[in-house]
Amino acid sequence: MKITRLLSSLFALTLCLAVLASASFAKNKPLSDPYGLAVDAASNLYVANYGANQILIYNSSYAQQTSKTITSGLNHPTGLAFDPYGNLWAGNEVGQNVTEYTNGVQDTGNTITGHGVSEVQAIAIDGIDNLWVLNPNGPLLIFSPTAVYAPPSNLVQTINPGNMGNAFTVGAGAFVYGNGSQVFLESASATLLGNPLNGGAFGFGADVLAPDNSGNIYGTTGSTAFIIHPNATSATFVTLPFSQAFGIAVDNVKKRVYFSDFFGQQIVVYSTAGVLLKTIHN
Repeated sequence: MKITRLLSSLFALTLCLAVLASASFAKNKPLSDPYGLAVDAASNLYVANYGANQILIYNSSYAQQTSKTITSGLNHPTGLAFDPYGNLWAGNEVGQNVTEYTNGVQDTGNTITGHGVSEVQAIAIDGIDNLWVLNPNGPLLIFSPTAVYAPPSNLVQTINPGNMGNAFTVGAGAFVYGNGSQVFLESASATLLGNPLNGGAFGFGADVLAPDNSGNIYGTTGSTAFIIHPNATSATFVTLPFSQAFGIAVDNVKKRVYFSDFFGQQIVVYSTAGVLLKTIHN
């Protein structure tokens, strides 16, 4: 009888410890539906942690900077982008706004809400400091620096080139966007001037897109990552170990490309030469 009670007590204790360990492990898992990505001038990676209402920060050695995690003003963050002044901007899907951060601190005076901003899917900032905000399947809203870096009042332009999904970017004088079956290359200056969208098209779709500083556009379609070169030719970059990226960012200094695996709870890192460098797990 005593042995039976002892075994029963030991089993209960073991089960309790296992539950506590499991809860602690779950609590310490940083990645929760990673979405949009951005890289700053010091090669730190910023991750929109959609499921936990956070922006996580990893240094260039892939170590999480837990003391710098951003939580204020976030409501299911999606797209991330840095402006030329080093400020971080975050699009919030459920919050239906775009928030701004200087050195990790929210500048509430620069929150963009209304003006057509809806369930933000992605954002980007172009070479003349305009903030581009993509609502679900369009329209695409463009805010000037005057409207962005001071309390926003008016948007510059609204364009709606069709079903864009989450895939668009601006860089190196180009506006690039995709849908389920094609990727389109336009002149950003022509778009801002309101001219018709009539750039070249590629016969494959895109899930996410991001530029480097050499005029290349990196993107994914399913598990295939590709590059569109400045001369408007495309090439297969690498086959990803998952089916769909929700975010992408290029580190021009370290020559890296980051991809977020929303469903796999991981960030996969490749060199721009296509070599797998790191997988950041929970």
